[in-house]
Amino acid sequence: MDKILVVAKTQNRQALGIMHAYILINPNATLQDLRTAFPNSLNPDRGVPEMFIPSNDPSIASGNWDGHFKKDDELLTLADGSQVAVVKMWTKPSLERLLAHAKSYGIVAEQGEVTKADNGGFRLEYLNGFVQTKAKKGCLAALLGIFGK
Repeated sequence: MDKILVVAKTQNRQALGIMHAYILINPNATLQDLRTAFPNSLNPDRGVPEMFIPSNDPSIASGNWDGHFKKDDELLTLADGSQVAVVKMWTKPSLERLLAHAKSYGIVAEQGEVTKADNGGFRLEYLNGFVQTKAKKGCLAALLGIFGK
């Protein structure tokens, strides 16, 4: 059953929206979970070694080509507070593979207009009664909450 519809004007913003939708559906996902859920093989034309990299990775700022989304409203925020940058380059064949793959997670996408208020250049619409769940805090986070830092 479809859970989230991603609406974006461009291919790469559809892909970015799909990744954000995945995090909403899987709020405890780690970087490794993202890499497992969306392997590099989905996007062989990506132009960078990894589809997902930590936002503080030095390679994000190196080179002449800007290969990852890195603005604040584009980064994925994981349950542990870390942020991940998503690859920008999505050819039509790669996007088609991603769209088919995302469907298995209840994520669908379509091309459409967005406004400046739509952060990241995409809009997410919850479908079929989907309700976002919060990430579960681990024991350390709970202890920090009780005793302070």
